[in-house]
Amino acid sequence: MRRRLYIVLPVLLIAAGIAWIFHGSPAAPGPAELRGRGTHHAVVVRLEPRLGPLDVRVELHPASPADVSISAVMPHMGHTTPELQARSDGPGRYVARGELFTMTGPWEIGVRVHDTSGTEVIKVNTLITA
Repeated sequence: MRRRLYIVLPVLLIAAGIAWIFHGSPAAPGPAELRGRGTHHAVVVRLEPRLGPLDVRVELHPASPADVSISAVMPHMGHTTPELQARSDGPGRYVARGELFTMTGPWEIGVRVHDTSGTEVIKVNTLITA
């Protein structure tokens, strides 16, 4: 019985390795589309929910000239990140580049919008897994 285990176990490990090579590791999460609404604006935030430098794209509704910045908070751990200033990428569209997440887990993204109607922070949530 024990001799059979010494043969079967390595064969199973080799088969698992071959399957991993041909099928690859689990796919990384795709782009997230997060929606939020404030008093004066609605936003759509698009980003890759991952660690490291990334592009955060924001659509502002109604489309109006505004100063837009992005920050992130991990409420249960007390982590915050510095705001990333977004640049205009067309009417009502903004892009911020930089590192937003410092570890995996649930994060709250704040989109700060400042225009003629005043300043508001619209919050959306995401889960960072890798």
